Amino acid sequence: MKRTLLAVAMLVAGATASAAELTLFENDNFNGQRVVANDSIQNLGNSGFNDKASSVVIREGTWQLCDDAYFRGRCVTLNPGRYPSLGAMGLNDRVSSAREIGGWGPPPGGPGPGRPGGRPDGGWGGGERAILYSNPDFRGDRYVIDNDYMRDLANTGFNDRAQSLRIERGYWMFCSDAVFQGTCRTFGPGSYPNLPRGLNNSVSSGRRISNDYPYNAPPNWRQ
Repeated sequence: MKRTLLAVAMLVAGATASAAELTLFENDNFNGQRVVANDSIQNLGNSGFNDKASSVVIREGTWQLCDDAYFRGRCVTLNPGRYPSLGAMGLNDRVSSAREIGGWGPPPGGPGPGRPGGRPDGGWGGGERAILYSNPDFRGDRYVIDNDYMRDLANTGFNDRAQSLRIERGYWMFCSDAVFQGTCRTFGPGSYPNLPRGLNNSVSSGRRISNDYPYNAPPNWRQ
C-alpha cells in the first residue's frame, strides 16, 4: 500500500479550507509516497519530502513549484492537470516549496484587491510580474510569470494559448518560439486585452528585459 504523508500543519490555513489542491508524488507517473497540500508549503525541509517529488497532480488552482524554500530559486507555474514527470521542467527531485497563486493579478475590468495581505491598489508596482490569459479581455485560464523569464512554455500546459496579457511592472518581451526566438514583441506595464498578430495563441517564451517601472499604479495603456 502506498504511504501518504500528511503534513497537517502545512495543509490548513485557518478554519476555512481552500478549494485549491496539489498532490506531489515521489515517483514518475503518480507513484510512491505523496504529499497533499491545500495551501502554501513554504519549506518541505521538515516534511521528509524535500527534493523528492517527481510528478504532480493539480486538482484546483494555479500553483508555483520552486526548487528552493520560501518560493525562491527556479520556479515553474502550473495550471490544473496531471503532470507525470517533473524532469522536463528541471524540477525532478528538486521541489522545496509550493504555493497556490491563482488569485494573483487584477481581475477582468481593471485592478482590484490583490492577494491576501496586499495593498488596496492590488499590489501594482510591488513586483515584477506578467500574467498571460487564455482568452481575450483577461478571461479564461491564467499563467503567472513572477520570475525574470520563462524560457519554454512547452511543459506548462500554456504553450500557444495566450490571447491577452497584463504586465504589472517592468518591460517584457514575449516570443512565438521557445528560448526567446521567432516573432517577439516588447510590452510595457499595463493591460493588453488582445495580443497582436504573430503572438495571439502563439506565445512560447517571455522575459523581463528592463528595470522597474517607477510608479505604483498601472498606466492606462492600450494597444
